[in-house]
Amino acid sequence: MDLGAMVEPLTAFFSQGIGKTIMDVLSFIYQVLFPANAPAATPQELPR
Repeated sequence: MDLGAMVEPLTAFFSQGIGKTIMDVLSFIYQVLFPANAPAATPQELPR
């Protein structure tokens, strides 16, 4: 099974036309929900 043969049509779709628009919208939603400048996760003490 050639992974490149399976991924090539997907990259072609998401690099032009309506596929690029879909990718831009999904990227925007991801960036809004998971901002890069969010503080790192830290462990929280649980009450006993």
